[in-house]
Amino acid sequence: MSESSPSSLGKGNHSENRFLHTTQSGPQSPPECGCRGDFGFRGYQGPPGPPGPAGIPGNHGNNGNNGLPGTEGSKGDKGDKGDLGPRGERGHQGLKGEKGYPGIPPELQVAFMASMATHFSNQNSGIIFSSVETNIGNFFDVMTGRFGAPVNGVYFFTFNMMKHEDVEDVYVYLMHNGNTVFSLYSYESKGKTDSSSNSAVLKLAKGDEVWLRMGNGALHGDHQRFSTFAGFLLFETK
Repeated sequence: MSESSPSSLGKGNHSENRFLHTTQSGPQSPPECGCRGDFGFRGYQGPPGPPGPAGIPGNHGNNGNNGLPGTEGSKGDKGDKGDLGPRGERGHQGLKGEKGYPGIPPELQVAFMASMATHFSNQNSGIIFSSVETNIGNFFDVMTGRFGAPVNGVYFFTFNMMKHEDVEDVYVYLMHNGNTVFSLYSYESKGKTDSSSNSAVLKLAKGDEVWLRMGNGALHGDHQRFSTFAGFLLFETK
């Protein structure tokens, strides 16, 4: 057997190694040179993942354009009354008004009314009344029971009386300067009362007097004022 030379040996080994490299099978290690391999097949898309956490709020957007005017709404309910406001400034003085009608002078303001709170039985004398409710102008004399006319004019007088129960009949006269103008008469049995009245319109001169004269009988008087005498001026005459 002949001995081979080193050079031939080297050749032989290299060919053998190349053969072995090309013919071997099974998993192979990536080449030591670091080269990129071929792309693989793309896999199927997996299912969606769970929702992520809420993000940070974004910036406020710009204001939009003004919209068109809306339709007029229905009228609302009436509100409560407000408090009284402060007093305003004083206004300018107004124009002078027209002259008024003449007032009634004191001598033409005439009216009186007297009543009887106690019984009266003085016969053939002027009747004195215990109470005077009205005496405008003071032309009715409380002490004498007589009315004095302050001016020429037409006057109205009226008298109402109640008979006292202790007598049967009563006579009373309305007097004008000593002359009888009218008479009042009342009759009823003792123990009972009765009423009577009369009125007169008289034309009097200034200073004339009018009063009531008791004829006979007695008049009833108490707090209910059943007997009264009244008069007033209707109008002045020349």
